[in-house]
Parts: sequence; structure tokens; C-alpha cells
Amino acid sequence: MDATKLLLFTILAILPILNQAQNSTVDPYKLLHLIPNPDGSITRIKEFYPTVPPNTSSVAFSRDVPLNHDKKTWIRLYLPNKSDLVNLPITVYAHGGGFIILSTATPNFDWFLSNTASNLTVLVVSVEYRLAPEHRLPAAYDDVLEALHWVKEKKDVWVNKYADVTRCILMGESAGGNIAYNVGLGASILNHKLKPLVIKGLVLIQPFFGGLNRTESELKLPDSAGLPLVITDFMWNLSLPLGGSRNHPYCDPMFGGGSSNLDKIKELGWRVAIAGCDGDRLYDKQVEVFMFLKKQGVDVVGNFSKGDYHGVFVTELAKSLKLFEFVRSVFSYLRY
Repeated sequence: MDATKLLLFTILAILPILNQAQNSTVDPYKLLHLIPNPDGSITRIKEFYPTVPPNTSSVAFSRDVPLNHDKKTWIRLYLPNKSDLVNLPITVYAHGGGFIILSTATPNFDWFLSNTASNLTVLVVSVEYRLAPEHRLPAAYDDVLEALHWVKEKKDVWVNKYADVTRCILMGESAGGNIAYNVGLGASILNHKLKPLVIKGLVLIQPFFGGLNRTESELKLPDSAGLPLVITDFMWNLSLPLGGSRNHPYCDPMFGGGSSNLDKIKELGWRVAIAGCDGDRLYDKQVEVFMFLKKQGVDVVGNFSKGDYHGVFVTELAKSLKLFEFVRSVFSYLRY
């Protein structure tokens, strides 16, 4: 597979075939190169979902470690390739893919996380969580929450030697942003059980939120915005609990007035950073969530820009660097 096709596939942003998918009669399985199985699982055709091994790059070292053998979950750690590796803050990361595809080892995520470790001078803990529909939500939330407990125990040599577990951020992009938010809600009421781990806040990068009511950007943005509704609806249908609809708190953070755990997030003094752009079909929902959190009294900071597309921050270096600047402005203890 050539590099261009690989890049476009892994971000689900502007792949030409997806941009023709606004017609609801199009088969999303074919569009995403998936095969439905009789037992309700899906086969992800490996040719279209390549992965890369951990490596040593000019900006970061990486290695894989098991998280839960029974669940077949694992973690890819990223350590900055720098000389001063003392008391590094921790970023626990969840990758995108609509809950149903992709991996922390997907090439562009691996590239982005190497740059995250280097540019923010942090130890990145990226979680290979279970995918739907084989493991519907909240399975992914449970796996990332388990990773927080794994960090807390400090049994890994890199965590024990290099990391400061009292400075932790939960970060995610697209579906990973949704995961970071929902795991944050759960972790907020486990504050004492997670010690000495201390979470300082959340970074939600173009988070995958939705709802029964379509937003203007969902309906009016051109196909070049990527993530057509037939695809996002398909992802929700496969990932939400059986019988659930987009009128569900996992999908819509504002459903039912929002989670009562937001009060705990405020009490803990967490900061929530949300990054988005108006060329993303999910943009309006992201802004709605930002305004909702602000109204609830959460310390939330937004960085919403013009143009671009869904996945741009984990694809283009210039946009990644601007994202890192934004994150540093929100969490001032982060170093260059």
C-alpha cells in the first residue's frame, strides 16, 4: 500500500471513497474494508490496517508491554529521546478509529505519539484497548481506566525510573477523545484509589461526540470534510451497548443534563482542553460540549480553528506543533 493511501485510511478523514458515502444506501462495511461475521464480530482486512513495531527514532524510544493478558490489551510507551529524563509528566493516550478499527501501532498514531513525547517532554502511555463490536462500550473505557491503575503501581521500569505520576494528563483523539472524557469522569471519583497517581486534566482532540439531533456541521459540511454520517452512524451502531442509541451519555455528554461527576472534576481542579477545527463534520458538537462544560463551571479551554479536516492534528506536523503549544499553555508545567 502506498504512503498516501495508508495515511488517508488511518485517519478516516479524506479518503475519496468515504467522501462519496453520504448516500445512506452505501455499504459501510465495504467502505471501511471490513467483513461482517455471523457471530456479530468483524474481520478487519489487514492490508488496509497496517501496524508498525516499537522503535527508536530521532525523537523518541518506544516499547510494548502487556496490560491484561486475558483481555489481550497492551500498552505502547514512548520516552523522549533527550538527555534530561527526570520526573517526566505522564500522558495516558487513547487512539482514534471510531471504537471499531485502528491501533496505537497504526503508523500515523505511532508517529504522532513519538512527537508528543518529544515535544511535550512526557512519558506517553498509549493503550491498545479492546475494539467494538466484539467488545462494546464501556470496554474501551474500562481498559484505559485499567491502564491508569497500571501506571499507579509503577512496576514498569520506565514508569518507575523516569515518570512523575503526580502529573498525569488523559489525552485522546477522535474516539480516543471520547474515551479520555468518559474515563476522566470515572477516574474522578476514584481519586484516592488511584494515588499516588494524580490526574491534572484532559486533552480532547477533535473528540468523537454525537447525539440524536444532527448538528449544522454534520448536515452542511461538504463531503471533503470526511467522516460522512453513514460512517459515524455505523460506528455508533457497532460500539454503543446493545439496544443503545445516539441518545446515550457515552455518545452525548450533555444527555440528561450531563454527568454528576463533573462536580468532582471541578472539585479536583482539573483543566479540560478541547481542540477542533470547523472543517470537521463533528465540529459543532465539539463546540456545544465546550460551551456546556463552561456553563457547568468546569475549567475548560478551547482551541477552535478555521478549515482543515478530521484527523489533521495527528497527521500534519505543523498542526501537531500548534496543538502542543496549546496543550503547554493549558498545563504550564509541561516543558519543551
